[in-house]
Amino acid sequence: MGTAFKNSEQVVAEYSNKWAMACRAMLEIKRPRTSIRAKWKKVGAGWEPVGPPTKKTFRGNYVASGQLVNSIQAAPKGLDIGIKMARYGEAIVLGRAPMGKSRGGKGIPLDSMRNWTKMKRIQPRDLSTGRFKSKATAESMRYLMNRKIKHFGIEPFPFVTMARQEILPSFNKALTKAMATDIKSRFKR
Repeated sequence: MGTAFKNSEQVVAEYSNKWAMACRAMLEIKRPRTSIRAKWKKVGAGWEPVGPPTKKTFRGNYVASGQLVNSIQAAPKGLDIGIKMARYGEAIVLGRAPMGKSRGGKGIPLDSMRNWTKMKRIQPRDLSTGRFKSKATAESMRYLMNRKIKHFGIEPFPFVTMARQEILPSFNKALTKAMATDIKSRFKR
């Protein structure tokens, strides 16, 4: 005996694919983002920003390597719509809280930061000559970037929720229609 809700399960599978495509599109679209810069001074054993930080808005997407975008796949289970993605997708959705907030004050794992800077080809330069600096200076740059993340956090980007809200109205209509068809065919037997 086959499944009782064949049409409904097909709609769920179809809209799981649409949700995954919408998630990938949300990450690839350029949208306003905020860059934070600050001057720092040594206070006791740590560092603190001097004065208010400067915030600058720029347009950019959320794709660094494309691994997260490529990992987003439909994962329906029966009548449950679903997607799956790389584990660090949660870090994009939740962001990183700044120091003093719940979950705050954490930087990025150093290996991840090293891989990201290599992949993005971010290297420190000598501003007077324009030449690239040494590997030791690159490690210092990563430390400074991580310190900024610990102190100011990273803004969250709820791309999964945004994509779900985009497809939900048409999904509800299609699922209602498929359920009605399944129920009618079930009672015709």
